[in-house]
Amino acid sequence: MDGPLRTVERTMRLLSELGASLEPLSLAELSRRLGLGKATVRRFLLSLEELGYVGRDARGAYSALPALGRIVAQPAAAVSRQVAGELRELAAETGTGISLGVLRGQEVLYLWREPPGSAAGVVLGEGARLPAHATAIGKILLAQLAPEAVAEIYGDTPPRAFTPRTIVSLPLLLGALQEIRRQGWALSDGELEEGLTAAAVPVYDRAGGLRWALNAASPGHRLAPAAFATDVVPALMRAAGRIGAIES
Repeated sequence: MDGPLRTVERTMRLLSELGASLEPLSLAELSRRLGLGKATVRRFLLSLEELGYVGRDARGAYSALPALGRIVAQPAAAVSRQVAGELRELAAETGTGISLGVLRGQEVLYLWREPPGSAAGVVLGEGARLPAHATAIGKILLAQLAPEAVAEIYGDTPPRAFTPRTIVSLPLLLGALQEIRRQGWALSDGELEEGLTAAAVPVYDRAGGLRWALNAASPGHRLAPAAFATDVVPALMRAAGRIGAIES
């Protein structure tokens, strides 16, 4: 019979698998990864689903929900009411989904999203994660690093393809980041999901240190990439200056 510590250990392993996966995982796959019977894994999943930490898609596969990220997020990552107000105004001004995030290895950790939305099957919001190389917000964050640091992040693991437009070569990614570094903003046009266009800019604090990345996204080609460059990016840059000046 499992004791309390054994139960906690298995629950944490289950949450780790769900949190690290970019795609929903089936019961069978989770059972295989954890080395546990399906009935045992199902019992844990039902409890976590009831608590709002795990959700199921139409196929019955499981994924971590933003509520899970909220209970492990660092206090320093919290978005103040003043910053949230600026982000809501930016969403209304641009007519796009606005996100704020930070880099965590090969992924972007989302800290805020307005209005609610999703990408590549991931519900965006506090605690959500997406691949950095396939997103505008991730590429602008990677562009803040030296090429050697980016190469170390990916190591022997090539960037994964999500659409035919995804950059899957490290040399090509480094070349793209060099151009992003030069122009000061990043664009993603169907690289994570077909029809999804996004632009992102860095947010620096008053001392010039990187604080966050600010992202605007529009699904279904509602805004052409050219419109992002001429209309959305300037609004992002203005907002980034205001947000960066707000005391944390």
